Amino acid sequence: MTPLELCHEAARHGLRLEPRGDKLAVIPATRVPPAFADALRQHKIELLNWLSQAPCPGWQAVPPDNLPFNPVMPRPLPHDRERVIGYLLRQGCGSHDPLTAWLLRRECAYYDGTGQRWDCALHAYAAARDAACWQLKRSERDVLDLLAGFDECSRIGRTES
Repeated sequence: MTPLELCHEAARHGLRLEPRGDKLAVIPATRVPPAFADALRQHKIELLNWLSQAPCPGWQAVPPDNLPFNPVMPRPLPHDRERVIGYLLRQGCGSHDPLTAWLLRRECAYYDGTGQRWDCALHAYAAARDAACWQLKRSERDVLDLLAGFDECSRIGRTES
């Protein structure tokens, strides 16, 4: 299992995982199913490394103007495109703020540069993807997995209440 999958599984069990030096804290420890405890032990080092990553720039942070462009044409699935763009919209994009201005400049730069032959919808996705990856300090695949996990946790929370 990947660290992200382990975190999702922990959330499904109502658990929180935290790094504490070279130890992995599972809160509350009394609710850890034995099979899941074995999986945590088996992937402890990977999980500690993932959980101990430096903090990301975060919510509403504006990427630098010199952030490198990704010349590869993105091929997001429709739900992934909606998740990434929705993530930026929830940060207040669409109003007159520095993050919105950055996204518009980025979208136009893709249109005028490496994305000249791309479908126009891909310019908006590429700009949003670049911002989300920079804000969260994760690869595109990891951002998509993380946002899918947020959606899953939100859906589970709505069905349980």
